[in-house]
Amino acid sequence: MKVSLERKNLYGYIINSIVVIALGIIYWKQMDFTTNRLWHWVSLALVILTLGMLTTVFFILKAQLKAKRQSEEELLKNQKLLQSIINNTTNAISVKKINGEYILVNEKYQSILESSEKSLIGRTNHDILPKETADRYFNADLDAVKAGKEIQIEEVFEQSDGPHTYLSVKFPLFDASNRMYAIGTISTDITQRKAIMESQKAADTFFNMSIDSLVIASKDRFLKINPSLSKLLGYSNEELLNKPFATYIVPEDITITEQAIEKLEKGTDLINFKNRWICKDGTIKWLSWHATADTSTGMLYAIVRDITENLKLKEEDEKMMNELYESQQKLNMILENISDGVLVANTSKQVLLANDVANELFGIEDDSKISVDFSNHFKVLYPNGEKIFPVQNLPAELALAGEITDDIDVLLQNKKTNEMRRVLLSGRPILDNENHIAAVVVTIKDISRYKKLEEELERKDQASRPLIGFKTSRTKKKK
Repeated sequence: MKVSLERKNLYGYIINSIVVIALGIIYWKQMDFTTNRLWHWVSLALVILTLGMLTTVFFILKAQLKAKRQSEEELLKNQKLLQSIINNTTNAISVKKINGEYILVNEKYQSILESSEKSLIGRTNHDILPKETADRYFNADLDAVKAGKEIQIEEVFEQSDGPHTYLSVKFPLFDASNRMYAIGTISTDITQRKAIMESQKAADTFFNMSIDSLVIASKDRFLKINPSLSKLLGYSNEELLNKPFATYIVPEDITITEQAIEKLEKGTDLINFKNRWICKDGTIKWLSWHATADTSTGMLYAIVRDITENLKLKEEDEKMMNELYESQQKLNMILENISDGVLVANTSKQVLLANDVANELFGIEDDSKISVDFSNHFKVLYPNGEKIFPVQNLPAELALAGEITDDIDVLLQNKKTNEMRRVLLSGRPILDNENHIAAVVVTIKDISRYKKLEEELERKDQASRPLIGFKTSRTKKKK
């Protein structure tokens, strides 16, 4: 059984006291007080003094042992506190002798090597790792020994979920005589940080390569811009970053821009917000902004596009559409105020436009239901009414073939009512910019009334001839 120093001290004190007292008693009994009495009393005093010294030494040793025990308890407490601290840090911490033997490892370091403290203390990396890996770690420790001061290096540790990169701070430890005896290492896992940095690097690459202008800004200043915006406005990055961006906005648009920023700060995204910017060469450009804000930081993020040319094209398109609309209105007025029926059809023979005269002639208000070759509504006959007129000779068919026709005289017989109309048909192809046929125009002139008048005049002329001295062919034959 192991005996503590306190008990050893006590037992030694008791034994030595017993021995001294026993010797004193023996000496006392053997003393002859009749002779040399002074010497006997001196001897007795020495025994008592020895007992006193033994007692004093006992209490001194007891006090020292107590102090040592308290010191050891305090040291143990501090060691436990230190161990608790290093065990609860997210950093991996180790201390090795110069030869690579582990003196101290925390739990994080143990988890990296997947080994317990007992299996690591007193052993080297060569005892637990492949030689190539152990050599790499040992050489890194030697770099700190050679430098004689703190160094920082990146180390890769293979773990169960794959390789992890650690930023290791290695530093020499010195004893009381200033001799280096160990190397301490504090390693921080920077795997995720490196991934973020790589991601940030990739993001920066795309940020700078983007054709669109990309902006990160505060309420009144650009914080980061890509080269596209500098190229767009003509200013350098420094010029745009060092001044409030309102400096470059057309003064009349500053108020609406500030109002838009207020909306962003309240969490409302901007979609296609437009304002005007002054370029370095003095020209004005319209920019379209798609922006959002991080309300917790106040950061504004935006994609910017130059829409100056688009707006010009839009204005030109609107102007052209207005002119086209005016032309269309004029054309409609002309079509509706002429006496002839007009049909406009595409190359698929679908009627796109018919004026009121044509609608009345066909008895149909829906233009798309009119057939440009009349086949759904009329029989087309020669003027004598005895023979069908060939469909391929109608103006629409000829116009689709690129031919122009004028005043084809035909008779239209309504398939429902058998009503007859004498008309003159004309046709024209409409060509596009590439000189291809895009549509055809067919005009219908109703001459039925004129033909009736002509027949009536002819009849009256024949009736009046005898009255004014003309002889009919019948009278001549009688003679």
